[in-house]
Amino acid sequence: MLHVNYKPSTSHWLFPPIIMGILAFLAVVMLIQRALKCKKQGKPFFNFKNYHFLVANWDKVRLPGTLLLLVLYFPSMDLLGFLPASIIFIFLFNVLFVGVAQLASIPVAFKTKKFWSNPEFRSLLISLIISVVSSTLIWFLFGKVFKITLP
Repeated sequence: MLHVNYKPSTSHWLFPPIIMGILAFLAVVMLIQRALKCKKQGKPFFNFKNYHFLVANWDKVRLPGTLLLLVLYFPSMDLLGFLPASIIFIFLFNVLFVGVAQLASIPVAFKTKKFWSNPEFRSLLISLIISVVSSTLIWFLFGKVFKITLP
């Protein structure tokens, strides 16, 4: 029978190999499906003539911004801890995908003292609430309920 030695201080080492195994298995399944489809249709497995990595008119702000935020998120967890880094970066991801131009509504909202009636500022407040609540729930669920160590 399968036996796993579990120590709470090293529990974060258990799931990445399991997830990587599942992803590798799914990748093999996808490759087999692609090979069968190509064989059935008589098409080559690799078709580099009409291949484009990015579609025309791709978003030149969100893709690099997402990659940059993702790369910066991991070292920030070491520096700040899981909960503050997650709150900050979920908020930044929300701002990136809703629109960076909404940040200009912050001084306007404070100047006019119209916070909730300003739709752009309200959107930022909702993004902040979502990032605080979701990060805190994830931290509580995994860190306290399941006792899985978080970075």
